[in-house]
Amino acid sequence: MKGISGREWVLLGSKIYGKDRIREHILKSRGVGDEFLEGKLKSLAPPFDIPNIQPAVDLITDYTKKGKRIVIYGDYDVDGITGTAILFDLLKKAGAKVLPLLPSRKRGYGLTKDLVIKLNRYADLLITVDNGTTAIEELSLATIPTIILDHHNPGENLPNSLVVNPKLSPKERWDLRELSSSGLAFYLSALLRRSLNFEVDVRHYLHFACLGTVADVMPMNPTNRIIVSKGIELLNHILKGGVSAPGLKILMEKSGIRDEITSREIAFSLAPRLNAPGRIAKPYVALRLLLEKDENRARLLMDKIDRLNEKRRYLSQKAFEEALLQVEDQKDQSLLVVKLEEGVGGVAGIVAGRLANHFSKPAVVMAVGKEYTTASVRSAMNMDIHSSLKEVSHLFVKWGGHPSAVGFTIRTDKIGEFEALAKDIFKSIPTLDSPLYIDMELPLEEINQDIYQVLRDLEPFGEGFPEPLFMSEPLSLTLLEGNKERLRLKAKDYYILSWDPTINHKLLKGSLSNKRIVYKIDRKKPKLIFLVDVED
Repeated sequence: MKGISGREWVLLGSKIYGKDRIREHILKSRGVGDEFLEGKLKSLAPPFDIPNIQPAVDLITDYTKKGKRIVIYGDYDVDGITGTAILFDLLKKAGAKVLPLLPSRKRGYGLTKDLVIKLNRYADLLITVDNGTTAIEELSLATIPTIILDHHNPGENLPNSLVVNPKLSPKERWDLRELSSSGLAFYLSALLRRSLNFEVDVRHYLHFACLGTVADVMPMNPTNRIIVSKGIELLNHILKGGVSAPGLKILMEKSGIRDEITSREIAFSLAPRLNAPGRIAKPYVALRLLLEKDENRARLLMDKIDRLNEKRRYLSQKAFEEALLQVEDQKDQSLLVVKLEEGVGGVAGIVAGRLANHFSKPAVVMAVGKEYTTASVRSAMNMDIHSSLKEVSHLFVKWGGHPSAVGFTIRTDKIGEFEALAKDIFKSIPTLDSPLYIDMELPLEEINQDIYQVLRDLEPFGEGFPEPLFMSEPLSLTLLEGNKERLRLKAKDYYILSWDPTINHKLLKGSLSNKRIVYKIDRKKPKLIFLVDVED
């Protein structure tokens, strides 16, 4: 069986009855057992296999006690902002002289030589969060000690700094190697609290680590699952007023979350809003909102973020439409390359991700400047683009990332050479069709409270532990409203939402009768489901 997405459907189970059997089947299909769900904080992987974490704690403790000036240099995305929030708040409460700095997209990702020279004069200690692993040339100019707290892939050489990067942990500690930078900051905060010996409950930073972990699409391994599940518990306490965090409470309410938050709301509602300032302005407003204790000031900050988020949506859609025109004649190529004007650099990652999903191919989206060009690259079909791009990294001024997402800066006059070499490299990488794995058949009339309870028990979902997919019986679909970007349909007494442009385009043109669908369930709105694919 095949869907109109072009993907083959693989059904992992036919009709299964009984709450326990459904739960057991879903866990088995993901290769885990009940013990995977029993995450307690005491079960977190111990931090001491992360290289340099104890020397980093000792150095920060020493500089805090001596009243030395500490600068935390983060990043403009959610993981970098939340990691910065954890360390700044903890050190401030410990009495440290500490200043948080976040880059703008205009300045670019990571440290620059000019900034390092300025920090040499101002700071006594520099801590980078979610950047720094590849800043070898920049940090060669540092005359102050530097701690790098980062989870991006290291190269062959490392900066002359204390590099606290879980990717350098022993390979058998795969759970630690998959930490986000905010998860790493949480680990460091726990050790710092003990070392500085002052009263603060570091569990109250779990919501920040949770936000960063989900937003950065980190694998939901046992350690990350504990961080996310406990962080969601804290976010729900904040939502209900049990813990005071006005900025986050207003963020959740403005995102339409009233009764309960799940990993889905973090990924699709909270993270985009927190990312918006860093994409088109300055990310500091998001950091201030996370840490704000005054409700009135939090509302003003949230209003500003909402305006920036609307602008981000507009710019993203406009840039995506331009990108679609550019890739029209690249459909038979193994790598999509798009060149946009410099001003859209903040949404390049969004556009690259949408292209990769739309065409099931890796995509490079460039924001072309007069002298230098920045680019975002997104993977498709589980392809490791970081390893592939290593072969052309000699062309980059700086670069870094993960197997699924890479960013780089290149001289504008080198774009043509990069494009020719990169397309040739990706041509030799086999692209495998990615089947759509469906957990089980579930006719719409059989969605019931048992199913909702199973989904509640299995939360949180994420990378490597996806939300269950179900296949319906043949349905007659009724189109209610929408366009290629968002469709609203109905079948029986269920409303169906679809945000996939490829599927929506075909649905608007084709037959809607007697079609099975693959869908996800919204357990918070019992008569709402999310469309994943439609029978071809």
